[in-house]
This record gives sequence, C-alpha cells and structure tokens, in this order.
Amino acid sequence: MSIYREQIEKVHNNTDFRKTNAGVTELGEFTYKEHGGSVQPGLEYHIHYTNNKNEVFMLGGIHNPSSKIIEKVGGSKTLFKQYNDLSSTIKNPYPKITPANPSEADYRIGKIKRYFAQSSITTNADIFEVSIDGFENKNTSYKYIEFDWRISGTRDEVIRDNQVTMNFVNQELPGIIRKLFTLQFWRAPKTAPENLEKKVSLLKKF
Repeated sequence: MSIYREQIEKVHNNTDFRKTNAGVTELGEFTYKEHGGSVQPGLEYHIHYTNNKNEVFMLGGIHNPSSKIIEKVGGSKTLFKQYNDLSSTIKNPYPKITPANPSEADYRIGKIKRYFAQSSITTNADIFEVSIDGFENKNTSYKYIEFDWRISGTRDEVIRDNQVTMNFVNQELPGIIRKLFTLQFWRAPKTAPENLEKKVSLLKKF
C-alpha cells in the first residue's frame, strides 16, 4: 500500500463524523494532496472531521475507495476552520508567579486580596501566588482561588483572622496552607506594645 493510500485509510479510521455532499469545487479552490495539482471546478466533495480535530476534504459526494484527499487553498473558510482559528488566538496565557506586594494604602485599609493558582492537569502540582490579571484571565488548565488576607491590626487579631482564612482556603485548594503563615505581610501598628517597647529601649540607650 502506498503512503498516500495509508493516509486516506488513517483519515477514514480516525473520522468522528462526515459531511456528505458538502459542496462543489470552484476554480482555484482546491489542490490535490497527492501531487499538488489544481482540482478542476464542478466536482462534488465530502468532508471528514477526525478525532484529532482536523478537517479533511475528499472528492466525491460520499466516501468511496477511490476518494482522493484535496486541500482547500482558496475560497471562504468553513465555520469549522473559523472556529479553530479563533480558538487558537484567544487561548489564555499560563499564569505567572507573582507574590503579593502590599502598598501603604493597603496597610491603611488593613487587608489585601490574594490570588493563587494550581495546575489541574499535573498531579500534586505546585500552588503559587498570581496577580489579579493572572486570576481574571483564567487559563482553563488551572484551578484558582481568591481570598482576603489581613495585614494590619494587633498581632493576636491578625493571627486569629488569618488562621480562619487558612483553614477555609485549604479545604477549597488542599495544600495551599503550606504557602501561608498567619503573620505574612503583617505590620504592627505604631501604637502596638511591640513598637512601644522598641522605642523605650532605644531611649534608654541615650
């Protein structure tokens, strides 16, 4: 069996469905897969849609042993081709590791939003922090979570609130708790006992 006939048989075996009597060739619309010559106008053709998402044109209104593969080089795109082209241009990028970076305004507010992602394809994939853009432009191959994180207040308050948050998000995304600790990004208030003790100790030195 020639390589060309093997290709036809492979397409036939991998076909999910066919569109019979799909149309009639037009001048300059198709070339032959086997030798590249132009296909004359006025010939009927059918289309195979394979399980690897390919669209294959063959001569003949219905498939038969003498069907030849033809390639579309002109004319308008099929809806299938338009959809595939569109899908390839709107694929979301992979999320990038972007640790949180609280601003002074965030510390005045007392909390920030945090966003994490994990591949849903790879087993035991790493969980990592992403930006708000990475969270909003979700890649469908990843799982995402967002939550509030306290960064200001007394030490005990921050530990209490962030521990509650950690327990909750770890149920939603198991393993994320290893990426968090309760006083992460915390800054003690200027009037907090910890800061007052530091000021007193500095004054005693002078």
